[in-house]
Amino acid sequence: MFLLKGDDLSVLHQEPYEKEALLQRMIERSPELIAGPTTLGDEPARLLLVRREMGVPSAAGGAVTFSLDHLFLDGDGVPVLVEVKRSTDHRIRREVVGQMLDYVANAVAYWPVAVLRQALEATAQSGPEGRRSADDLVAELTGDSEVDVEGFWRRVEDNLRVGRVRLLFVADVLPPELVRVIEFLNEQMSPAEVLGVELRQFAGGRDGVKVLVPSVVGRTSAAVTAKVRESGGRRWTRDSLLEDAALRCGAAELALMTVLLDDAEQHGVKLSWGAGVTGGVCGWYQVGGTPTGVWILQAGSGQPGPGQPGTPARWELHLGRIVKRLESASLPLDRIDRATAGLRRIPATVAKLDAACEVGWVKKFPQFPLSDLAATGGAVDIVLRAVHDLVDPHG
Repeated sequence: MFLLKGDDLSVLHQEPYEKEALLQRMIERSPELIAGPTTLGDEPARLLLVRREMGVPSAAGGAVTFSLDHLFLDGDGVPVLVEVKRSTDHRIRREVVGQMLDYVANAVAYWPVAVLRQALEATAQSGPEGRRSADDLVAELTGDSEVDVEGFWRRVEDNLRVGRVRLLFVADVLPPELVRVIEFLNEQMSPAEVLGVELRQFAGGRDGVKVLVPSVVGRTSAAVTAKVRESGGRRWTRDSLLEDAALRCGAAELALMTVLLDDAEQHGVKLSWGAGVTGGVCGWYQVGGTPTGVWILQAGSGQPGPGQPGTPARWELHLGRIVKRLESASLPLDRIDRATAGLRRIPATVAKLDAACEVGWVKKFPQFPLSDLAATGGAVDIVLRAVHDLVDPHG
């Protein structure tokens, strides 16, 4: 490798890292070094450090058994598990694979999202930029200052439940034996993703300059094809969302979903369809003269039945965004009171609406299982009336 600085051309030679701790510290401070393209995307995934040396239990509620080098989250709420080794470490050839599989098998089963949130909060409080809020870090990660933080963490939980995680093996040089294992695992495992990142270091020149050159391995054409096939290669649609929701919803819940979709199509601005493992759609309406995401429908995850892991289908109301739209347009908030007063006729909504009211609605995005809503007679009319109370009457 050559470095041209002005008229001065220097030859840079690859050299190993003096210590593994140095490599780990660089990844902690600059996660873009390992962000790279994913199996399904050419753009580097933005990463947020949850914790370095993240503990992993081996039983529900049990003590920490393993210690993962780094845990990150990407903008889609996908947990990214990182294990770092130097090429001179003999464990990089075989032992690191079993190590990582131990971590992920136990993490998806025994990591409560509350523990991850606590870890991120601790990281935010001790960061190099000083004490910060974990919510602010999530907003920066997603690029959305009005991000639904609770919704983001529900995506994290959903991803863990279905095993949608990304495993990254990082080293200055990955041995060919490990590269082939990474490629095989990435082609066979789904929805999990397995990649390697070589972070080669070059040094030389008069100023002792060092250059880091990352490259991703494991993104084979077979892996891309398998992941596209698993995800359907497209966004969710009305038909696919209702079909998926029917696995865990009764007729009354599906009727409520259908009415909400119809209303957004007929009286709203648009329906914005999700592309994640869990089916979802956002209903957009005019609020304060501005298109606004008013609610989200989630089809839930997992198979129905007692003892089965998963989440129920649910409706999420974005009261915080509505308040901000009204305030920016200098409009009164009385429509919030009308809408939530109507919703309180459904007993299952009362506690969550009260909690949102206590903080002035702004930071709350109350979500309600469809089964709870549908248990009240006339729920369809009540929910639809609340939506119409919230949005601009003439769209």
